[in-house]
Amino acid sequence: MPPTISTFGIEGIRYFGNARNAGFDADNMRYVFNICNGLDRELRDAGHQRKFYWANDNCWEIDLRDVTSGGGGIDHQWADSADLFFICTHGRNDDGNAQLLYNIEKNQWVGNSSTWKLGNQAGVIPFPFPNQLEWLLIYGCKTIEKNNVLPHAQIFQRLHEFCGAYGDMWDSITTDEVGEEVGENLTDGDTVANAWLDGVSDWFFDNHPMVVAAERRETYNNGDIIWSETTLNNDHIWGHGLTVPDIFPADLYYLSHIWAEG
Repeated sequence: MPPTISTFGIEGIRYFGNARNAGFDADNMRYVFNICNGLDRELRDAGHQRKFYWANDNCWEIDLRDVTSGGGGIDHQWADSADLFFICTHGRNDDGNAQLLYNIEKNQWVGNSSTWKLGNQAGVIPFPFPNQLEWLLIYGCKTIEKNNVLPHAQIFQRLHEFCGAYGDMWDSITTDEVGEEVGENLTDGDTVANAWLDGVSDWFFDNHPMVVAAERRETYNNGDIIWSETTLNNDHIWGHGLTVPDIFPADLYYLSHIWAEG
């Protein structure tokens, strides 16, 4: 029987004074914990299990860094130990790689997705893995380059979907409810992709959400993609609809993606 409860972890960074002192141009973010708390509340109210919730200087770059990437990565203890991981911070993109800013140099100020391998538990826990990440959600600017998603392929080590942004994501009094809305969507039966695209939309600011998903060769159909059978169009968190089977790296054939503005 598939599980009916998802585990999740949350990280949120509001203050960036240390990063500014180190030379980074980074304003504090006023509504980080409105967003994080809303998602946390909705998931827990639906019966899902929070594994961790780290804030400010307790959020570290190595929490997402794979153990095998060097630099002290401990993703098997944190990001890759839950079914869903959400982080809210400043983001940017460099040659197709997401970069996330932290307020403590543990072990880098800036995390880089080139060091992420999610869903594999880095071989730390023998197969079958009891827990590994299926859904990565990042509320931060420009974590995905819309016309260059292939650098993210190595992230998908059984990861199902990466929900991020191809442009700006706003920190505003009008976006303080996006975490709650994403959580409501996830637990009301929306697919993960639709829950993200709709949930982070805003009536005042134009957010730019994007989702990248792991796909099998069978759905590629020589370029005429069978969208009705893709991870992107079918995947739900546990207990709220169909959750697609894991795609191992050897079976990852292409990355599907979708974006929105609003």
